Amino acid sequence: MPLNTQNARIVDPVLTNHVRGYKNPDVQRIGGVLFPRAPIAKRGAKIVRFGKEAFRRHPTERAPGDRIRRVRVGYTSDSVNLFQHALAGEVPRELLREAEGVPSVNLQMRAMNLPAEIIEREKEIKAAQIASTWSNYGASNRSKLDGVSRWNAGSAAIGADVDAAQDVIRSKTGRRANVLAVGPQVARRLRRAPAIIANYYTGNERPDRVSDAQVAEFFGVARLVEGTDTVVEGKTADGGDFSDIWGNVAILAYVPTVTGDGDIEVPSFGYEYYLDGHPLVEPGRWDADTKTWVYDVIDEYQHVLTAMDAGFLFTNVMDLSA
Repeated sequence: MPLNTQNARIVDPVLTNHVRGYKNPDVQRIGGVLFPRAPIAKRGAKIVRFGKEAFRRHPTERAPGDRIRRVRVGYTSDSVNLFQHALAGEVPRELLREAEGVPSVNLQMRAMNLPAEIIEREKEIKAAQIASTWSNYGASNRSKLDGVSRWNAGSAAIGADVDAAQDVIRSKTGRRANVLAVGPQVARRLRRAPAIIANYYTGNERPDRVSDAQVAEFFGVARLVEGTDTVVEGKTADGGDFSDIWGNVAILAYVPTVTGDGDIEVPSFGYEYYLDGHPLVEPGRWDADTKTWVYDVIDEYQHVLTAMDAGFLFTNVMDLSA
């Protein structure tokens, strides 16, 4: 939703644009790759599920004067209810210069970074939970590895596992997976997997690792995406240790190469439905009790698997002790 004179009264346009463009350069978040963003106009709506309509033959020949036949993209079966996520950023009066009545734009933007970071991390966690849940996939679209079948074992048949998964996805959707999504523990071991190294190099002079592009080529996908974000789950005083958001799983998925924001008529493994015009920042307000300027950051979204057959989940893929 573009900012205009009507919504400018309830939205701070400068801070809203800052939050919408916020990216943490030190982490790679991949939830948005598996779940491209798609705007909807209201908090509760019918969602588009994708069947095989787009791939069937339809009669297109038309005689003069005949009605033009129609096709419908996907079909609606379930409702999506967006959930609101909100945090406030603060600028205490003590940070202002004596002559300033309100925080400078620079101070306001800095105050937005922490709530924006927390909201984006929560979004990544939700995407990882949905994409990594065993029960979200049909029996033919999931595989639990064990023992010597795990991908960093010397006798691992990674190529056979991947080819079989790609065949399943293609047989159900008419598309091959074009994305491999993994976490840092899996990505590091894939780069050093003997089976992948041997695919590119022969003889005794072999590197100890391959590139991400080579891993992607081995899997037959356009790209490998590695989710490097972490979270502290502990509730103790010191906060506990950091843990990876993306665990010991690998997800093959078909996700369209979307050129615009919200091409929801294109079949995809999933979408992140969000309320049009979000995230946004409301104009700052003065809290007299704490002598602080407060700026509310609000987002409303929901991750939805819209074409579950377009994904394949591998779990327990690596021996993490090796």
